[in-house]
Amino acid sequence: MVFYRKYRPQTLEELAGQQAVKQNLTSAITAGKLAHAYLFCGPKGTGKTSTARILAKIINCENPPSPAVPCNKCMHCISITDGSNLDVVEMDAASNRGIEDVRILRENIKLAPTSGRKKVYIIDEVHMLSNDAFNALLKTLEEPPSHVLFVLATTELQKIPQTVLSRVTKLDFKLVSEQDLIEVLRSIAEKEKIKVEDEALLLLAQRSGGGIRDAVKLLDQLSHFGTISRQTVEDNLGVGSMEGMIELLTLISQRKLPEALKQLAKLLESGANPKELNLSLLSLLRQILLMKNGIEESSGLKGLAADFDLEMLLRVMDCFQKSLEQARFVSIPTLPLEMAVAESCVEVQSSEVRVQSKEGEKEDKWDELVSKVREVVEVTGKAKNVDTSGTHHSSLVTHNPDDISKIQERWMYVLETVRQYNYSLEALLRSAKILGCSEGSVIIEVPYSFHQRILEAPKSRDLLQSILSDILGRSIGISTVLGQKPVRAEEVANVEVAADDEILRIASEIFNSEPVN
Repeated sequence: MVFYRKYRPQTLEELAGQQAVKQNLTSAITAGKLAHAYLFCGPKGTGKTSTARILAKIINCENPPSPAVPCNKCMHCISITDGSNLDVVEMDAASNRGIEDVRILRENIKLAPTSGRKKVYIIDEVHMLSNDAFNALLKTLEEPPSHVLFVLATTELQKIPQTVLSRVTKLDFKLVSEQDLIEVLRSIAEKEKIKVEDEALLLLAQRSGGGIRDAVKLLDQLSHFGTISRQTVEDNLGVGSMEGMIELLTLISQRKLPEALKQLAKLLESGANPKELNLSLLSLLRQILLMKNGIEESSGLKGLAADFDLEMLLRVMDCFQKSLEQARFVSIPTLPLEMAVAESCVEVQSSEVRVQSKEGEKEDKWDELVSKVREVVEVTGKAKNVDTSGTHHSSLVTHNPDDISKIQERWMYVLETVRQYNYSLEALLRSAKILGCSEGSVIIEVPYSFHQRILEAPKSRDLLQSILSDILGRSIGISTVLGQKPVRAEEVANVEVAADDEILRIASEIFNSEPVN
């Protein structure tokens, strides 16, 4: 049997890292005030379903040693553990999400328990239920029969309707700390007689992302090795060697871009998975950030921490975080990492130039001026009429007032429809606005390039296009533009530039300088 099933917790005390949940349930059971319906919400692999089964055992146990502890020896406890108890019904909402499934459930709960005190219905991934199914469940959740207990479990709380939330008692499951994960893994390794080095346990805990199930599965995956060392984990899980990652970050801190790219290629050629390597680098950068603020200490990273100042560190972390987000949308898996390395080195150099400038070093800025002005001219077409009033105008957008009015009138319908399929996209659209509409395309303005990347992803684009086409009654595409930050008068610093000399005026705004005569 796989480890995560073999060593599933059987009592609340064995549940790792969920002190608040254990205390809440223990107090309620001891006081005889158990709720009729619970919602367990939290990240995957943190013990939600295991807790639901333990709760079912506590309620139906024949010989509990104490009110909140099942004996795990009686007929009811054993049958719940092996999944054969008829009074504990587990339902996967991802596979049984329709209104008919809920109607069958409503009919079955009227029946009394076959042998236990209560029937327990565990609905996993409850956020997958359709709106009609949720509505059909409302009355049952509000006033279930006295012999029924509901336990709903979800990883996406934001998708649960408020009408459901108001009828259940919510318990939040949190990510398990690295120390608790290490203790769980060490305990299993001792029972299975597996030799595991402490550094390997730490790396397994870090790679699991706070989920017990994932951590135990990783240990199971490596259990056939005689001894599990850090090198074993790095070689078999595509993480990348610690020495190699430290060398890469050192080269980035020294702004040696060619050498850094070569070191990245070396790590990838050794078998490191791009995503896992990215996560590992972010984990190291996080440790350095904590070290620089006196929260953690690691002797192996002291030298590297000294190489990064805080501004540089934050910029590099941002580059690698963006590469992790971009990895889902590229056809070349290594490209986001390579871009992150390159951008990290470039950003560091730019930062250093600004510092030198603040210290008063006089350098020739003419080439930089020409380059920046050309960029402005290319982006804005002719760079005409820079608006200092706080509003943004675009002459490139064709307006169709009737179509824009239709979309604006039904914008809430658009958001609600999108929310059923993609909650994140719905949240993004709340910060977007319809900039214009032509015969074949709707132009949407978004504030950040990250939003633009999400909207232009095929799935997001196709979903939004189908909804807008339905509203307008014809096939319509979408295009996105980045909103431009308006130039405010106070930012110009009272610089007076000849209105007919556009290039000089833009140059003055870029450098916040005195007028050029």
